[in-house]
Amino acid sequence: MSSSSRRSVTFDGVPDSPQTAKAKAAEEAAADMEAFMQAFSETVARRDYRAAMDICRKALQKRPGERYVLEMRKSVEDFLDATEALETEAVEEDEDEELPPQLDEMADQAFQATGKAYEAMYSYLKQEENLWAIGEQAVGIFWDAGQIAPDGPRRDRLKEMSIELTKDLGKCLQSSELGQVREAVIAGNDNEWLFEGLGQLWFQWELDMELDAWLVEGCVSRLQHSGGRMKDLVGYAKDSLHTAPKGKLCDLLMEVWTLERSYVGDLFKGHPTPPPLEFGVREVLAEIRRRPLVEPPLSGFYQDFYLMTHLIYALNCFNGSLPNRRSDCPWVYSYIERCLAFWLREGKRQERGGKAAPDVVAAHLWETEAVDAIAECVDCLLGLGEPSDDGPVAELIREGCAWLLTRQEADGFFYSPSISRSGVKEYDHLHPTWVACGALQFDRKAPGPSPRCDAWAAHMRAAALEVGLAEPPPVGSEAEG
Repeated sequence: MSSSSRRSVTFDGVPDSPQTAKAKAAEEAAADMEAFMQAFSETVARRDYRAAMDICRKALQKRPGERYVLEMRKSVEDFLDATEALETEAVEEDEDEELPPQLDEMADQAFQATGKAYEAMYSYLKQEENLWAIGEQAVGIFWDAGQIAPDGPRRDRLKEMSIELTKDLGKCLQSSELGQVREAVIAGNDNEWLFEGLGQLWFQWELDMELDAWLVEGCVSRLQHSGGRMKDLVGYAKDSLHTAPKGKLCDLLMEVWTLERSYVGDLFKGHPTPPPLEFGVREVLAEIRRRPLVEPPLSGFYQDFYLMTHLIYALNCFNGSLPNRRSDCPWVYSYIERCLAFWLREGKRQERGGKAAPDVVAAHLWETEAVDAIAECVDCLLGLGEPSDDGPVAELIREGCAWLLTRQEADGFFYSPSISRSGVKEYDHLHPTWVACGALQFDRKAPGPSPRCDAWAAHMRAAALEVGLAEPPPVGSEAEG
């Protein structure tokens, strides 16, 4: 019998059809790949590269030439070459290390720490050059937390700061419209003004402020001028999304989110409706899901990590519509959990006696990003509203919160280990403290009070459902799509 006519046989002696045999082979291959990725990601996350290489070797023995496994092996080899690491750096966890405290035991300290941090950031942003460098995102620092805070003095203070900063930004933006400030806006493309304007308009609605007519008209006129052409607005047409570099996808997601939520949230009520957008978050989500994930600390993981946390923020409108739902994209939450374990090891490197690395290696260590990354992990996972008092993930979350509380200094700001304090740009100076405050907000309204955030979350989840976001990205040859 020729090889082309062979058929597999089921347990009861009835031969499978070629289609059934092919389906079973595909299922087996998928199961093997899932097992490989689980084992590989766990060893790489703890920097046990020798074990990671052994896992690749065994996988290739079973399936020679498997492209994805070959790529992962090459990534480890390249990383080791770049860092001149001759031995694995597996971190032995201290079995005697005390369990992190429960969230309610840290609640008072977290409340005091974040209050001090918000005041420090507000003082910094009351300097016009600092505020304008951050733009409308500065309001989100305070109102993303304020909108889900319990009623009381903290929420009132966050709203007060948010309104004042929105007013200050409006003056800057109106001046830039008249060509009096900010060369980047005057000489740059019109889209910078549009994205800033849409952000400010969103916060005027959310903070129950009187809408500035010039702001609404300016946003509408720019959208009308664009004709909804996304190539003009975000740099990509619908049929060119696949050409976007991995490092651009996070920015692209946030830009499309800013544009589309303006339509979903009906920000232009009472004014002419701008033309529809050529595409929206649905198409961006489909492109994200098409790309395979890279595990930390391999080349490309950093971009993937922040893309995944911002995917969660896009789903919940930056915590405006909680709780998060693990079922929306379970593979994303699993990835963030693995990343949290990695970032905690990096952040605690010095505490655990890690040696100072030579310059060529230091470029591949990540402790200087630890506060930012740990905070975003914790924030996304706390947003699930799952029990945080027991289990390995809950322990990781509590460990992350406890560690963040050690990183605040006398000036109220949070700093990562080994971070440079000089020559830091405004965004990089604020971001660690900004996201640490979000992570340390244990008491959150769920659902929040914003109908616009809820409308966006429903829209986003419908788009996620359409593109099958609950299923993980493809691996192997499927990833070439």
